[in-house]
Amino acid sequence: MNHSKIHAPTDDAIRLAAQCLARGELVGIPTETVYGLAACALDPVAVAKIFAAKGRPSSNPLIVHLAELSQLSLVTAEPLDDAIAAQVDLLSVLWPGPMTLVLPRSSRVPDAVTAGRDTVAVRIPGHEITRRLIRQCGFPLAAPSANRSKYVSPTTAEHVAEGLHEHVAMILDGGACDCGIESTIVMLEPDGATLLRPGAITREELALRLGAPVRLLAPTTDDEDLVAPGMMREHYAPSTPIRFFDPTQLNDLPARCGRIAFSTPTSSGTQFSSETQCSSGTQCFEVFKVLSKTGDLDEVAKHLFAAIRELDAMGLDLILVDSCEPSGIGQAIMDRLNRATARIH
Repeated sequence: MNHSKIHAPTDDAIRLAAQCLARGELVGIPTETVYGLAACALDPVAVAKIFAAKGRPSSNPLIVHLAELSQLSLVTAEPLDDAIAAQVDLLSVLWPGPMTLVLPRSSRVPDAVTAGRDTVAVRIPGHEITRRLIRQCGFPLAAPSANRSKYVSPTTAEHVAEGLHEHVAMILDGGACDCGIESTIVMLEPDGATLLRPGAITREELALRLGAPVRLLAPTTDDEDLVAPGMMREHYAPSTPIRFFDPTQLNDLPARCGRIAFSTPTSSGTQFSSETQCSSGTQCFEVFKVLSKTGDLDEVAKHLFAAIRELDAMGLDLILVDSCEPSGIGQAIMDRLNRATARIH
């Protein structure tokens, strides 16, 4: 793999990245969630390059990244409705962090960023390198995940180079992402908040901050009418077929099968290591990846996409992955896996 475009985040590298972005080029950037593919959010020509590089449908809006709350008026309607502004005040304490708010947009934001909608998705990332970059630029950045559309999101600079090396001017290396899954997305309207995509900031925490219930968006199968990023029915999927692990269905596995476990295997007979034969006595897992020794779901989320990518690169016939209760951050984990396993291979 060519690493020539990966740069340590020195002051010089950040200045160079800002110059590239000002020229309308694309840059791979670190965030606490996943790596982003960044362009100047106010430049429709540069934004179009994001869609071309990713093979992303134009109906799928982008998230605009800011360095600080004072920049919000650059991309949102002014003045905001009083009820929406009050909700922003209550939730903005979670910024910088893995939360995206969908708000009425400013006319400064190109239609390409919002998929022509009258709202814009915006967040302040919890990664100092990217906030330094935005300050250096002096303009907000549009940045979806830095991978081909519908593929597994990148959580290291190397992942970005693997998939999009030829499309980026450079990649800033901020290390492995702390969260490992994309931001929570919340739409704010005068009559309350709606959770559009679960993430590390949970629905329960949002409701606690707002002092009011948070609605859930009704599921849709229409990929042409997306309210926010990351909502396609088939998404976050490897090239290798992937399905949920079921201990009752271990007798008819393909020859080369990998397993991603959320916790260390037990001796109950329902979990197996790579050296252990399955109940048929003939099948083995070629690779067995444990994401958390204790089953901590924050650890699982942090390592999930990297593990899927690792197994996908092995040329396996099938990947089996654990599941969990869809509550707390488990809701975000299962959202991503339900979309990944929906891919028709």
